[in-house]
Amino acid sequence: MKKIALYKFLVIAGLTILSSCTSDSDIENAKVKTTLFKENFTDNTDGTALNTTGWTNYAQVGTKKFTEEIYSGNGYAEFTSYQSGQASNIAWLISPGFDMNKQDGEKLVFQATHAYLTTTENSLELMVSTDYDGNIANFNQSNWLSLPITKPTPSNDFYEYVNSGEVDLSNFNGTLHFAFKVKGSGTNTSQDATYQIDNIRLYY
Repeated sequence: MKKIALYKFLVIAGLTILSSCTSDSDIENAKVKTTLFKENFTDNTDGTALNTTGWTNYAQVGTKKFTEEIYSGNGYAEFTSYQSGQASNIAWLISPGFDMNKQDGEKLVFQATHAYLTTTENSLELMVSTDYDGNIANFNQSNWLSLPITKPTPSNDFYEYVNSGEVDLSNFNGTLHFAFKVKGSGTNTSQDATYQIDNIRLYY
């Protein structure tokens, strides 16, 4: 069991998160928080398969993976099934592992946006695992839990960034990986939307 932090009440202090996201400074943690990890995809090469250090880019169904994209100098991760020609695409972007026993009160935030999203079947999920060992060859032997997040819906405007809200990870122990899982289709035009993810912060 993790110890309850003396200043746990400070967790409710809000993040300063701007509602439109095109720069890497859009999410700022309050000074009382310590950043454990951040990812702004600043080293992206536009239009290539995403190979950011520490991340695993995995096509579970089909062959489409996340790509590195840049717009107006801002890098982000992108996934789309558009023109894949495959009936089903399921891709995962899996984070490095984090030792959750070294600190208390961990929270995760990120921003996401969409283009041409028309159905929730074309989904984005935040997944977490504490038994994935970091080796993609062992992916099918690991257990993943979907956590509730605020995410883009068809009612959001194209490329309108949505803040995930604070995702509480403080009850997890051991080594944790989180992942972004996207489902789409390259043959069903209602499921070939684009998702973009940026400004990821893990803090306590």
